[in-house]
Amino acid sequence: MQTTAVMDNCTLCLIKPHILKEGLAGQVIDAIIEAGFEISAMEMFNLSRPVFEEFYDVYKNVLPEYLPLIEHMTNGPMLALEVRQNNAVTAFRDFCGPHDPEIAKHLRQETLR
Repeated sequence: MQTTAVMDNCTLCLIKPHILKEGLAGQVIDAIIEAGFEISAMEMFNLSRPVFEEFYDVYKNVLPEYLPLIEHMTNGPMLALEVRQNNAVTAFRDFCGPHDPEIAKHLRQETLR
């Protein structure tokens, strides 16, 4: 399968199942583009629990919500985006804000979370 992924100056954005179920993926994508990022590739997919556990293994004993997160992320399709910009990882992390949405709302109301 041919891809449009560039794999240079990029980072991964996963749009979670609840965002897709609520029909909000378009708003997330619009916000990313309006913030000056380029989306160079996109794919919808489902992850099995074992695959997601392997992907998120580094958070196993770090995040208290690790198990609920695995349940959430494997209960429906996700959208993976290749997001590009100079210094993409740092810029996108800053754009998204803190991992915890409640903390993000208090620190920066314009955060993507």
